Amino acid sequence: MKTPIFKLLVIVLLITSYSCKTEPSINYKFENNSKTLNCELENGKLYNEAVHSFENDIIAFYDKDGKNRIKAYNGFINNTLRNGLKIEEIASKHSLSIALALKKEAKLWNTSTKETTLNYAHPLVDCIANNIKTQQLKETFNSLLATNSMRKNVVLPSLQGYSRSIPTDGSLISFLAFEYYYPLVSNLKAENLKTQVVNNNKVDFNKTPQKQEIRPEIIEEKDPHAGHNHN
Repeated sequence: MKTPIFKLLVIVLLITSYSCKTEPSINYKFENNSKTLNCELENGKLYNEAVHSFENDIIAFYDKDGKNRIKAYNGFINNTLRNGLKIEEIASKHSLSIALALKKEAKLWNTSTKETTLNYAHPLVDCIANNIKTQQLKETFNSLLATNSMRKNVVLPSLQGYSRSIPTDGSLISFLAFEYYYPLVSNLKAENLKTQVVNNNKVDFNKTPQKQEIRPEIIEEKDPHAGHNHN
């Protein structure tokens, strides 16, 4: 009688082992970085990794020196507003793996329309709304939620006016990451991404970033006639 039971146990263990191997695993590169959200969330570790990876990606793309976080957020917001976000050039493979993991959380997203957005009734959004540091923006954000008026195209212009506040506000960074970044990244394929080096810098969200000049125009188009003599 012991033999069939033993064989059954072995089969169960093999199936469990196989299932674990096929599940995409996340290599947490930013787990020692500061916590971005002041809430205890069920998947808080993954959310924190997602936010730091997002910031790392946009800094690598918009500010090669990695010193001006304001410039990075300004560039990301401006290009998102213009529908000129080069997501395949910004996203890292690490962020893609995170996006695919986040995509599996059905309750985190609203997919009832063509464009995937955050589920505004999710505890993550509640955490973000209650911890925004800029009072005026916090009131606007919560008012939109309370009246069921929250829309991606409504919030982003408001954030554009607070680009200097964003780098020190984990809630605003989180909203940008989950609302405007990861839904796009999750639709990418690894072979379409440009490899980027992860800075893995530890960021203090309470430290005021150094003020530097920000160019209002981030998208630059090269003149096809530049460098040619047409005389």
